[in-house]
Amino acid sequence: MIQINFEQIDLVQLSLQEIQRTKEELGGKPEEAIKLINFLNSKNRYQLEDLNIHDRTRTILEVKNVLTKRGLMQNLERKCQNMQEEINYFMEKFDILQSKGLPSPLEINDKLMRHEDYVDKLAQYANNQASSSAGAFAPKALPTGRVLYDSLENLFYIKHEIKHLFPVQPNFIKYTEVDEIFRKLQRNRIQKEEWWTDMIEIL
Repeated sequence: MIQINFEQIDLVQLSLQEIQRTKEELGGKPEEAIKLINFLNSKNRYQLEDLNIHDRTRTILEVKNVLTKRGLMQNLERKCQNMQEEINYFMEKFDILQSKGLPSPLEINDKLMRHEDYVDKLAQYANNQASSSAGAFAPKALPTGRVLYDSLENLFYIKHEIKHLFPVQPNFIKYTEVDEIFRKLQRNRIQKEEWWTDMIEIL
């Protein structure tokens, strides 16, 4: 789940950049596209030929690409907002666990550790906690169950909270859904500005 959230953070950042670029590219074209479609559908073939438009349907499909791109952008924006809310919720809980002693999953260069390495780090942390707690009672009599439980309270708390933080088996379903829309948005191409300017002039 930690890995998923960090990958989602990267995807959200890329998606927001693409959304901003798309907004700048679209500008006022969606509103113009609706007017253009209505205009093209209101003229007969000969009237369109006089305007140098020889294929009504193909021209309308090109214009509709603008609306398709806007729809993809808006869908991606909603998905990213939902994903960001889940990321924020997770990181808030995860930060609490780290404040309670859970080791950081980041390496020195702030890159996320490999899953196997982090598992080893967690195991070592738990062993160290258990060893230091047991060592604290070494000169005295063996600790009672209650005293040992109190000395390891943090570990029990972390274990309990993690069960609530990961209620289901983690997967990349939501990541893939957002990534699919992101790629579709990137692949969508609208006509160049010169073509669009010429089309607007016929209005």
